[in-house]
Amino acid sequence: MSTEQTTDPTPARPSTTPSNDGLWFKDGTLVIQAGSLSFRVYSGLLAETSPIFHDMLQVPQPEAGDLVEGCPVVRLSDNEQDVRCFLKAIFDYDFFVPFPAKTEFNTIIGILRLSTKYLVEPLRKRALGHLASAFPSDPMKYSPPTQSWVSEPRGWMRVLLLAREMSLDWVLPLAFYRTCARSLHGDLMNGMDITQSDGTTLHLELSPSDKTICLEQANLLARAPSSAMLNFLWEPRLIPGCTGVNETQKEKCARARVAARKNAEQWRTEDFPPFPLTLWLPTDWKDLKVCSGCLAAMKGTHEQAMRSFWDGLPQRFGLPEWAVLEQRRKDALA
Repeated sequence: MSTEQTTDPTPARPSTTPSNDGLWFKDGTLVIQAGSLSFRVYSGLLAETSPIFHDMLQVPQPEAGDLVEGCPVVRLSDNEQDVRCFLKAIFDYDFFVPFPAKTEFNTIIGILRLSTKYLVEPLRKRALGHLASAFPSDPMKYSPPTQSWVSEPRGWMRVLLLAREMSLDWVLPLAFYRTCARSLHGDLMNGMDITQSDGTTLHLELSPSDKTICLEQANLLARAPSSAMLNFLWEPRLIPGCTGVNETQKEKCARARVAARKNAEQWRTEDFPPFPLTLWLPTDWKDLKVCSGCLAAMKGTHEQAMRSFWDGLPQRFGLPEWAVLEQRRKDALA
């Protein structure tokens, strides 16, 4: 089973101290406690937004129930930071506006989890829209990134865990791919700890089956697929469409391509070598000193290689083909 566990080195006692992020309304009618955080909000708006909270708040409160500043208290077992983001999105629209506005991955996680749990569909769709911005449906749009949030290089494992947790199959091919590309071997084997902005430590660990997949593909992806992605730089040696007016100019194009291939091969020896989809970037074309005919032919060959690799990506990780996954994506975002 995959895991994402939070450890607080200095656990705090439940507190009713007013929230300092705008979620303690003086005229609020309900106090929500999650972990060490408390929020005073409006029960009517919360009930109107979420059918789960609507039903929950219909249950008569015991006469001896806890009151804080005259308000009934609801205690949630959810992660306190998830609750904070979720409530903030409900009571402050500007906190979480739709893509392409910028946001944070922790915000997306919290809102996606709780909007799913408490059936707040507009927020769920908004969160999915932000998440989807990092997962293009076309390989030629993979780089440069257009996503509304940033993940740390080692943070893609957390994206993979989220996709598994929320059954977002259409996220999995690229989540697997990026986890393989940006994770240390030891992290894939044993999991890893990351320190969050609030000082808590988050342990991330894949399920045994996902570990096996990632360890196998991390080795394979850095080899043959990466090499094949660079074949456009020297096959064929002389491009039939070369516009060089003589053999000297045609040889110049050939030498430039071989030199670029050697540079690209050096990239593959780095600690975190580029994987196939980022081995040759759109910005690299401007540094390639070849004629227009060679450039056009190479771009076409490179795109074919990109699309061929992309088409086989789901199969590498034991997933349905793209057509099935894309339909699930459309259904989720509809």
